[in-house]
Amino acid sequence: MLNPLRTFLAFLGRHATVAYALSMFVGLALPALAATLKPMIPISIFTFIVLSFARANLPGLKAVLQRPGHLALGLALSTLLPPLIGWIVLQALPGLDPAIRLGIALMAAAPPLMASPVYAAVVGLENSFALSMLVLGMVVAPLVSPALASFLVGAEVPISPLALAQRLAIFIGGGILVGLVFRRLVGLPRIAALKNELDGFGVVLYFLFAIAAMDGVIDATLTRPWLVAGMIAGSTLFCILGFAAAYLVTGLFGFNDRFSIAISIGLRNMGLLVAPIISLVPGDTFLYFALAQVPVYMAPMMLKWAKARLEPRPAAPSLDAA
Repeated sequence: MLNPLRTFLAFLGRHATVAYALSMFVGLALPALAATLKPMIPISIFTFIVLSFARANLPGLKAVLQRPGHLALGLALSTLLPPLIGWIVLQALPGLDPAIRLGIALMAAAPPLMASPVYAAVVGLENSFALSMLVLGMVVAPLVSPALASFLVGAEVPISPLALAQRLAIFIGGGILVGLVFRRLVGLPRIAALKNELDGFGVVLYFLFAIAAMDGVIDATLTRPWLVAGMIAGSTLFCILGFAAAYLVTGLFGFNDRFSIAISIGLRNMGLLVAPIISLVPGDTFLYFALAQVPVYMAPMMLKWAKARLEPRPAAPSLDAA
């Protein structure tokens, strides 16, 4: 049983960029399991943190920490650029439905996506900078995200900074601890040898997340297709604008860190802000959150395409050197 499972996970891992996208569509086809699998949402998020630190390049993290100015600029951009884009979008659409405005505000105020270091690694980047941006973004989120969301929506969003800090302490602190213990027990060489299997396991986690997060999407698609299409287009555009703006303003960064921070800014963890107020948010806000997962699942495939076109090519050998 173990060998077939490893073979399957390794296959998913080798084709992770496409498998993430396909997992979303397969998840949509299983709406009856949505309520059952909702407890998997926090479990899958926690597991991504565990895997990120179990596989972390500790010398790479040390090198990132030795450039505090570089790190501070990255954190400032990651914290402020998405809300700025959200403010511009909301100013341009003054008549937007309040529930959708709230969805955009939560997306803009959220910290980086938990899977952003995984996505960076999947497309072939050294992900120490993406991992650093994730951790620092989560540290500052309780201090800034509730206030930013309230400012953008024009009314108080009842997210408790203390409750958010406690939740993040469990996710980040617990995830780091478990990840490092796992790394110590299994050993880095063994973890490195299981790269494809672990990438495949990440796909499976996101597949389960998709089933739970997409609850109600099929019904909405059948009854309000234009609204669904507009939400998908809007959330996708927000991700693209965030990525493009980050990539443009970080020209002094090396390509690896430049692309990594663009991933962190383009993909935001809206669910982290939705979860504490899930019983209070309007139905269309939750629908926006669910549909905002579409660009998240498509991102690895699109990022691989973008990286192939943006990454600098090695200089051709000079004829004079021959």
